[in-house]
Formats: sequence, structure tokens, C-alpha cells
Amino acid sequence: MNSTPNANRKHIAVFGKTNAGKSSLINKFLGQEISLVSEKEGTTTDPVQKAMELIPVGPILMIDTAGFEDKSELGEIRIKKH
Repeated sequence: MNSTPNANRKHIAVFGKTNAGKSSLINKFLGQEISLVSEKEGTTTDPVQKAMELIPVGPILMIDTAGFEDKSELGEIRIKKH
């Protein structure tokens, strides 16, 4: 399982608006504090990934994404950069 390259894993990503609970959902699903959680919008700025085995699916890559419509100062900087 650990030897499977991320490119060969099924990718499961969580998308949604800023501060909608995506990081909390990922942490709860994984049973680990993988993503930083805060009441402050725009906390997740870059994708957070965790490789794991999901029975009976097999090797997967869970991905927590930054939120859509991030109106925070940090969000504006991130949008300008891309």
C-alpha cells in the first residue's frame, strides 16, 4: 500500500466554499488532524494530501482543497498569484 505512487492512486478531493467545513470533514474521515482547522476564512491555502488504503477501493489519495470565493486578504493574494 505505501509503495503505490500517488499518480496510481484514485484521487478523492473535497471542494466547496471557503470555511464550509472541508478540512473538518477530511480530518473526521481520516481520524487524524491532517488539515489545519480554524474559524478564520482562508486557513487552507494549498492542497493537503494524505495517501491511504480504503477497503475495498484500494490505495487512494485524499485531497483537501482551498475554498472557492475566498474574499479574505490572503485569498485575494492567492488569486492574483494564479
